[in-house]
Amino acid sequence: MAIDAVQLAADLMELRGLANAKLEDEPMPNGEDAGKRLQADIERYDLKSEIADLETKGYAILPPGKAKPVEFFDRLRETILRLAETRRHGELGPATGLGTTLFHLLPHDRVFEEALMAPAPLTLVTYLLGYRAKLSQSTALIKDSRASALGIHADHSGKLPAPWPNIAQYCNVTWVTTDYTRENGAVCVWPGSHRFCRPVPDDIVMGHDREEVEVLEMPKGSVVVWHGSLWHGAIPRTAEGQRVTLVLPHVRDHIQPQEIYWATTTPEMIARNPARFSTLMGLHCTNPWIQDGPTQVGLEMRPVTGSQFE
Repeated sequence: MAIDAVQLAADLMELRGLANAKLEDEPMPNGEDAGKRLQADIERYDLKSEIADLETKGYAILPPGKAKPVEFFDRLRETILRLAETRRHGELGPATGLGTTLFHLLPHDRVFEEALMAPAPLTLVTYLLGYRAKLSQSTALIKDSRASALGIHADHSGKLPAPWPNIAQYCNVTWVTTDYTRENGAVCVWPGSHRFCRPVPDDIVMGHDREEVEVLEMPKGSVVVWHGSLWHGAIPRTAEGQRVTLVLPHVRDHIQPQEIYWATTTPEMIARNPARFSTLMGLHCTNPWIQDGPTQVGLEMRPVTGSQFE
């Protein structure tokens, strides 16, 4: 059955109209103003050491309490496990090293909106991708002792041709709702590999025991953010129980997200969130358009200064 493109275009334009109205009250910074606002937020949320880690290591860890209270992570985990009982799981299963996967979670509970809009992680996203960053996925990973190792890779792989630019085009925000330990199948990284700007060679993909690779052990309540070029994977889980994480990757404005959020955004979601939420949903982006061409707001938001933080 053919999609009603006229109705789809009308629905999209209605959402963009609501998003644009919020943008009038909360303008997006650009040029030098974007850099100044970002610097103010870095100081406000005490993120200087995390910014240094992003530059030197390619990843940064927000300790418990810095992104949200630890109790919030309990809500996240309980919500994910509840949804796992009723929702269809993704086709990527334990054999991939990801564990059970649940995709496109954002519309299913407001707790995911709260995670997305948490100021400290969003400030790190802005540092890497600018104020016009868009949400690319909202995915839960539930990993038990059946899950094998997740091969070492970079998130830019399969999305951008190599060699990759020095400036991130993609970043990952992972909410740790159960302790990350070696036995629990924690993420592992190759610190500084984001500077290589190239995919992981085939002979290193399963090189989790190399001395360059570091296992990131951290308690529940942490959030880890990394650059899209960082080489990383995960070691097998050997403990009983489950490792439960929420993964919120983001992309720069000109990159196509992996999930289409404007298709599941509601007027109520726009109304209860700041204007930045609509940007993350892709509603302030010039593309895509259907019947009526690009929006004027999207055209006006095209970069004119070349600032990486716009």
